[in-house]
Amino acid sequence: MPTLSRRNALKLGAVAAAGLLSSELLGACRGSDSRPTVLDPNSLTPFDSGRSKSAATGLPSRIAWASTADSEFFLALGRGMQQAATARGVEYVTATSGNDPAKHVDQMNAFLEQGVGSLAMQPLNPDADSLVLQRAIDKGVCTQGIITAPSTMQVVASQYQIGYDQGKAAADYVTAELGGNAKVLYFNLDSASPQLKIRHKGVLDGLATGGGGVQVVGDLTVADISTTSGFNTMMSALQTHADIKVVLGGDTIVVGAYKALKDSGKLTDDMFLSGVDGDNEALQLIKAGGAYKLSIAFAWTLMGYGLGQFGADWVDGKDVPQLVVARGVKLDSAAAVEQFATASADPASVFADRTRYEKYLPLYGNVNYASRHDYWTSPVDPPSGSTVSGS
Repeated sequence: MPTLSRRNALKLGAVAAAGLLSSELLGACRGSDSRPTVLDPNSLTPFDSGRSKSAATGLPSRIAWASTADSEFFLALGRGMQQAATARGVEYVTATSGNDPAKHVDQMNAFLEQGVGSLAMQPLNPDADSLVLQRAIDKGVCTQGIITAPSTMQVVASQYQIGYDQGKAAADYVTAELGGNAKVLYFNLDSASPQLKIRHKGVLDGLATGGGGVQVVGDLTVADISTTSGFNTMMSALQTHADIKVVLGGDTIVVGAYKALKDSGKLTDDMFLSGVDGDNEALQLIKAGGAYKLSIAFAWTLMGYGLGQFGADWVDGKDVPQLVVARGVKLDSAAAVEQFATASADPASVFADRTRYEKYLPLYGNVNYASRHDYWTSPVDPPSGSTVSGS
């Protein structure tokens, strides 16, 4: 199949996604002539690595990571994948689209033309992404989607709970430290994935627990996940609301907002800034104390290491998990940050210890090259009870 042009990829991707995303919440395709089998994530058993048997697949010994931005957490995932590739003796390739949907599709198509055994990807535009993901699956590639489908293996998270926990922590702080009154600026990522709209609702519901004194004066959709975007948007918001006390969003954006508040002389230690993802800059600010109070972190380096290892396993014909659950770890102190950083610094040893690894990334279900026609057709929620994690 020849590489699609940008225009056709986007147009056809929209048509394909309309059919895929209108299917049941969770399906597994079993060949082109049969209907998807609806599965319940809660019926999946823990991943059984003992079922893995090597069998020739003929796939290239090459794993790919299609990123959308040079955000710290995406770079961390890439570093983890590269370490795993080195350990397994497979080639690692990557590309970053700079938040350009057409370029993202082109880069993934280029990986498929080059030849890869596994493709990990971050969604940018679900309509544009779906066609190339289906193409990867049809070629037998282990398609590793972060909260996206179609995908062989899906990284999932309890988006509502993550959002609720972030909003509730801010509301509790306002009640305890600010007399129950504060203006809030929230940066949402609704355009990146339908699942992140669920996180958005969770944040607002969590904030609502603080009562009427917690006022959301800005609820802004951010397409460009960068500190520059956060900086510029915060500067604009301060023109209208100079007394904002709470800023929430992803860490990359909120770190940019922190810098804007500092540069404008508006930063004070009694503010509550909180992000999601566990960016290194955010974690350093939490360790230092002050306005940046909380990050709900994902173990991106460990995640990337696991995706790399499982991609190599897939090429070897072994079983891999169907679901990787990204637990949100609440980091609100120097001690919590240090514990998290220690695990991330040595992904190989953590991955080798299933109990340690699944503290951050529980694994569910089994699939391999021989059963590759069973794949996710929609973004899904994690199995019940798989997302609770302390700091």
